[in-house]
Amino acid sequence: MIRGLRRKLIVVLMTILCLLLVAVFVGMFFSAKVLFERRSSNAFNKPPPVEGSTDRPYFIAVPIATVTIDAFGNYTVTQNQIHYVTDEELIQIAASLRNNPDGVGTASTYDLRYQRYVKPDGTVSYSFTDTYIERDSLNTQITSSVVIGIGALALFFLVSILLSRWMVKPVERAWNKQRQFIADASHELKTPLTVILSNAEMLAESGTVKDKTNRMRLENIRAESKRMKALTDTLLSIAHGDSNQKKPVHEPVDFSFVLSGAVLMFEPAVFDQGREISSEIEDHIIVSGDQNQLRRLADILIDNAIRYGADGSPIFVRLASGGKKEALLSVVSEGTPLSDEDRKRIFERFYRVDASRGQTTGFGLGLSIASGITEEHKGKIWAESDGEKRNTFYVKLPVQSVSS
Repeated sequence: MIRGLRRKLIVVLMTILCLLLVAVFVGMFFSAKVLFERRSSNAFNKPPPVEGSTDRPYFIAVPIATVTIDAFGNYTVTQNQIHYVTDEELIQIAASLRNNPDGVGTASTYDLRYQRYVKPDGTVSYSFTDTYIERDSLNTQITSSVVIGIGALALFFLVSILLSRWMVKPVERAWNKQRQFIADASHELKTPLTVILSNAEMLAESGTVKDKTNRMRLENIRAESKRMKALTDTLLSIAHGDSNQKKPVHEPVDFSFVLSGAVLMFEPAVFDQGREISSEIEDHIIVSGDQNQLRRLADILIDNAIRYGADGSPIFVRLASGGKKEALLSVVSEGTPLSDEDRKRIFERFYRVDASRGQTTGFGLGLSIASGITEEHKGKIWAESDGEKRNTFYVKLPVQSVSS
């Protein structure tokens, strides 16, 4: 849980930084682009320099060229400060723009921006400015922004790791206290429950309680003591799992064999209920993990199908490879269809579907444990329903190999 919370914090922090950097760099890019276009516009509207004047004209910083077309269709280059474009090329460009309705635009082939002026006497002039420097500057800005952005993200990623550790410390302390409380309470409850259960069994076997009502009360004590003992054992198991004191086991496990054994173990219980369990298990699907934990995962899902399935309904277990890198386990049963809220919350601790409360024994912890086991094995678990009667629980696990 703590690791998952830290990962979410890192993702949130990195996402915020990415959006901020993108906004800044995009703003800088368009600001520079607008500035270049404004400089070109100022150069277009600036009067030509007076011959012999000592004033430094503004538009020298933006090379400009002008082509004039008189009323008789004669082309004249009145000025050309763009060194890489000849007068003949300027005339050709101006001629190609005569039929263009746009008064302002670009001639991208020559890296030029133009603006057309029409005088009352019918004279048409085209002013051109150089956009090569503009394009080169914008490309350099894009490259610099990408490099700076990658560097900033890499640096902030390291910072976000440290920040996430600092931010989740209060949550981690509270989580550890809660886990320790559950473990301590479970340990403290085990001894008195064991004493109560053993005394109740000895009293029931002794035959000293003759009254029928008292014997029923004694049986209730035994049943509830067993139920409480099972709950404390489960809570203790969850507390040990949350503590992460032991490193998870990663060894090759034949999940097909493990699942087949689980199905065989539950066959008598299913048969006693007048139901049927069938399976379709692909052979030799090897996963990396803990064999005992994977067996417990299979037991929980099949037991859940038995507990909450409708009377007389079948159970179907299937394991197949979803490719070279994953295996898909599905356990199908029929019963009360799961709602959208149930499917989202059914893997939470102590959550039980309302229809099953008081009707089926259990504590609402099994699927939570199954979810934890799946997460430890880097898999995914979820539930689906057809909305009528069929509910399916899926587990997707990464595999090492699938052999025939």
